[in-house]
Amino acid sequence: MRPTLSQLRGWNPQCLNGSADELARTTAELDAQIALVVRSVDGVLDTWHGDAARAAWERAVAERSAGNSIAMALLATSSSLRRGAATIESAAAHAVSVIDGALGEGFAVSEDGTVTAPAAGAGLTVAAAGDGALAQRVLDARARELSDDIARALDEVALADSRTAATLTDCLAEFDQVSAAPAPGPRVQDIVDGRSALPAGAAELHEFWAGLTAEEKDALFAHDREVGNRDGIPAADKDRYNRMHLEDLQTRAAAALDAVDTKHPGWAAGEHVPAQPASNSRDEKAWKAWAEYSAWRGEREPLQAKSDEYGAVRRALDVGSAPPRLLMGIDGGGRAAIALGNPDLADNVATLVPGTGSHLGGIGGDIDRSARMLDAATRADPLAVTAVVTWYGYNAPQSIPEAGLDRFAERGAPRLDGFQDGLRAAHQGQAAHQVIVGHSYGSTVIGTAAVGGGSLDVDELVFVGSPGVNADHVSELHLEGVNAGDVGAHVYSTAARWDPVPYIGDATLAGRHVHGTDPTDPDFGGRVFASDPGDPGPLLGANPRVHSEYWDLRNPSLEGMGRIIAGLGGPS
Repeated sequence: MRPTLSQLRGWNPQCLNGSADELARTTAELDAQIALVVRSVDGVLDTWHGDAARAAWERAVAERSAGNSIAMALLATSSSLRRGAATIESAAAHAVSVIDGALGEGFAVSEDGTVTAPAAGAGLTVAAAGDGALAQRVLDARARELSDDIARALDEVALADSRTAATLTDCLAEFDQVSAAPAPGPRVQDIVDGRSALPAGAAELHEFWAGLTAEEKDALFAHDREVGNRDGIPAADKDRYNRMHLEDLQTRAAAALDAVDTKHPGWAAGEHVPAQPASNSRDEKAWKAWAEYSAWRGEREPLQAKSDEYGAVRRALDVGSAPPRLLMGIDGGGRAAIALGNPDLADNVATLVPGTGSHLGGIGGDIDRSARMLDAATRADPLAVTAVVTWYGYNAPQSIPEAGLDRFAERGAPRLDGFQDGLRAAHQGQAAHQVIVGHSYGSTVIGTAAVGGGSLDVDELVFVGSPGVNADHVSELHLEGVNAGDVGAHVYSTAARWDPVPYIGDATLAGRHVHGTDPTDPDFGGRVFASDPGDPGPLLGANPRVHSEYWDLRNPSLEGMGRIIAGLGGPS
């Protein structure tokens, strides 16, 4: 049912977020109580034996199972409330904008959204060659057009509201099913009880997962909140469980931050903050206050950063624009992955690996780059379905000196390899055309995953503004299903003339390039596609801004990436 204008302007979708916060806090409290019950019983079993002890343990396990099911239902409801708030708020804002536009044109808008034209003024009558009736007909036609626009906008609001209500009804029904939920099968029960583990390989896990009931999947999530990060699980299930996991992570981060703020609420509010004494000050009281404040701030800042990062992921998911955004991964260590479109159903699947300085707080910027690559691939092949994943699945170096080290790439490479295996395993139908695009140090991560004993199950590699990929020749890179002599036809690179990063990477240390040969060097043996040179800077022409311009709409590098992702090769 369409809302009236008064109802629309009086709506406050953000109150749903308040309810979501309460449910998430309740979930955290329930988790703590469940763990306490199990620990309490487990703690006495070393000295307590017999039928009564066994019965107590079985009861504790049953209570844990029921409690975990309730906790999961709470998290699902909390997540649905947040998604509903974002969807309704977006639709309502659009409707208000359309209504205000009509009012700004001088039309009257009734409570039900009907638009009435004003009487034709002298100016419009003159424009209609003095024909007042014609002028009024023009205004009436515009009024009908605006009425239709407002009706559509109000229908979108009503649809968002009804869908949110239906989703919440389904979530609430989950609570009624807790006691009636069937026990998981023996293999799942063994995993939940700690006697066995999920299959380690992506293909094996995908096959195992496909044979589970919805209740068994829920039981595994209740047992391990990070199950959605496992490689090989379908994207839709990843999204469902990872959104609930994000809800839990946000709640715990907020609680930890609140606990620190409670110690010094004034400082948290920016009030009565001690000033740093002068270096030659002998005021012991001032130094003590400054030391206490510095310690408090040192405890608070990483908690605030973590909370901000989860908030950035949440905002990236709640944009509401097409294609749908799926949370392919999220953990408490600063790693996440968000897909634009469902990679399990796409013809082309690209993964963007960011470089130095990337952290979850800035994931929105790289999602914008992914969206531009998706659009470019769609322009290159409008008949194909493309999905692009923004992969923050490793902890990137945060400074130029750190970017000279291999350890970040060495830690990220196995994760990237496993993620690509998971995309392959979970894909439905004919195998997708799979591509990885690495920007800056992200290309180093990709190369590290493909050299030595490693290999990547992808069709193409794309290196953008690379400092090197830990290889001196393309033949050192290994792609599954591609002969060593043919790898060069599957590796693409681009570097802008005034981008300083390839020059930094081309520097030598003890006679060797820091991360190997520049992949745009003809001696490397791969394919090179064009980028705009960018504007020269003051230091030998190098301009750091150019390093971020590869995704600019008029840069030919964006078209090149789109063609490669679409399977058409680089620009000719």
